[in-house]
Amino acid sequence: MKRNRLNKFLGITLAGTMALGLAACGNQNNAESTTGSNAGTVEQGSSAAEESTAESTEVVEEELTYPLKDASKLSMWTYNQPPVASIYADWTESLYHIGLQENTGVEVEWIYPAAGANVDEAYNLMLTDEVLPNMITNDTSLSDALLLARDGMIYDLTDYLPEYAPDYWEYLNSDPELLRSVKADDGRIYGVYGHTEGDYNGTYIGPVIRQDWLKECGLDMPVTLEDWEEVLVAFKDKYNAKFGFTKKRYHMGIASGTNAQATIFAYSTIDGWYVNKDGQIALGQMDEEWKESLEVLHRWYDMGLIDQDSFTMDDNALRAKVLNNEVGVSITALSQMTNWINDAQAQGTGADWVGMEYPRVAEGVATSRIQSGSRTSATVTMITTTCSEEELITALKWLNYGFTEEGGMYINFGNEGETYTLDADGNPQWTDLIKNDPDGVSAAVKKYTGAHSGVVATIQAADLVKLINAETSAAAVYEWIDNTDNSKYVVPKLALTEEESITYSDKFTPISDYCAEMALKFILGEESLDNFDAFIEKLHTMGVDECQAIQQAAYERYLAK
Repeated sequence: MKRNRLNKFLGITLAGTMALGLAACGNQNNAESTTGSNAGTVEQGSSAAEESTAESTEVVEEELTYPLKDASKLSMWTYNQPPVASIYADWTESLYHIGLQENTGVEVEWIYPAAGANVDEAYNLMLTDEVLPNMITNDTSLSDALLLARDGMIYDLTDYLPEYAPDYWEYLNSDPELLRSVKADDGRIYGVYGHTEGDYNGTYIGPVIRQDWLKECGLDMPVTLEDWEEVLVAFKDKYNAKFGFTKKRYHMGIASGTNAQATIFAYSTIDGWYVNKDGQIALGQMDEEWKESLEVLHRWYDMGLIDQDSFTMDDNALRAKVLNNEVGVSITALSQMTNWINDAQAQGTGADWVGMEYPRVAEGVATSRIQSGSRTSATVTMITTTCSEEELITALKWLNYGFTEEGGMYINFGNEGETYTLDADGNPQWTDLIKNDPDGVSAAVKKYTGAHSGVVATIQAADLVKLINAETSAAAVYEWIDNTDNSKYVVPKLALTEEESITYSDKFTPISDYCAEMALKFILGEESLDNFDAFIEKLHTMGVDECQAIQQAAYERYLAK
């Protein structure tokens, strides 16, 4: 198989980005790279003879083809428990893993914690082994990866990527933000990350509503907070249904952005760190507008518009309430919305769940913030120094497979003609093998693709997200990502120094807990919002200013990468 460029897979235009990306990476020891045209560069003013010499020494790129020949056998530790569909005993039975080995020519032994084991403990215990696996896949921060490299446990991949993972390198250089997102503070790259295709994949939670009830009440789709309140009152009066959500959608703590506080996104703040209009890192809970959003939620709670179980129930409990017509508006995940739609169809309830925009403060005012994730996953595959150089090269080529056209399609959709076909517009569509699987589409996708394995880096395709969810759910995302300039508020993936991490963790954990505690008290009316200034003062005494300074310093280092 010829090396297929990722722009075929995602339609990304990469022309002219390679040279810029190579320069941006700051890699001064890359003269022997076989990717791009940086070899043999001639300085201005050189003679014709010097130009000729430079041209003659340019290295010709060798095509990377799959399956690899005579490849080293590798081992992979992954945090997934296990990284195979439940119908298989292990990876030796998994059709996806068998196909991956055939396609890449690389045999991989998969090592993972036992089901139910504490993953963090298993990871830390694995790191104490005298001989580490060749590769480790885990949610590891940039700072921790840097420490592992300085301890001599994993490789610095920066100089190897252009030659041995050229498709991944090209993808990183397609966007300066992608390249920044994988660099540690020293400007080096210590792993291969998974990524998502654009804003669509990053936004998987948002507001949903019973459209059938909306029509029965003669109401338009709510736009402003005032509209939301009108709808909530109507649903309560006519159906005794409320605004319901789950406790895990209600993260009042700092590291949120994924919560039931739809109201807060109508304001120019969030419940956590964000980049304010001055380009500085700020904490949303300290903003006056955050107080205003709490006032709205408190009023709705007092009016009986919010389901009181929302602060304690899980997805299963909410699903039962939804099926029992006790919820008319919610903030939920794409996958849960799909469950509700399937339940309604199976039970014939007539419930018509659709997505709607996040609320606005007023007509014509854009929503400030929506739930959205980084295009770069927290999951990274690191190559350990247990590897010989030959094994290192094999590992990089194997990881590169996920960023080729063929590899990306295989990991996302399986085998063309078997699990999917392409329609007239070139979009993948599941075959009957997937659609008619007795265990359901989601289970079938796990059997035949790597979409849920999380152990082979690739770009999660937007088409995959659409295909594994109900059509109405897939359409909801477009409502959620509309009408916002979310990117200007998002804090990117930051790396803290070891000293910063210790200080930040010590101070910020109690701050986060305090914010969660007080937000709930403000909403329930257990604490008057007249005491909001005292709440802010307490944050200062707890060390929030030092935490902000650490975040700001890390953000400035990020921008300097």
